[in-house]
Amino acid sequence: MSAHRLHHQLYRASKVINDPGDAGVILVIADLQICELVTTSVGGETRTLRNPTKAGILFTLRMKTDGGDAVVTASNGLNVTGNTTATFADVGDQLHMISVSHTTGYRWEILVNTGSVALA
Repeated sequence: MSAHRLHHQLYRASKVINDPGDAGVILVIADLQICELVTTSVGGETRTLRNPTKAGILFTLRMKTDGGDAVVTASNGLNVTGNTTATFADVGDQLHMISVSHTTGYRWEILVNTGSVALA
């Protein structure tokens, strides 16, 4: 691939990570990806967001369909405070994150919290 076509090829590449469903694992393997959560259980659902494998990956997590809350857990944390869970309650709730180095590898760092995503 020639250098002048690089941006075009990146633009055309799929950036969607399918929601793995209740108790599923979200694995981000490339930059600029998005996972849109679809919940169907009024009692609530869970997801695990795997820790990133390197620094500098941009990722967006957003609630697309609200059939109940979705609690997403990231074991190495989501911010400097050390919060490890984010609860998505409403359509449009969104976290835009970047991967950063951490004492035990890498973790996610929230850049923007849109909506009412509650952290714990």
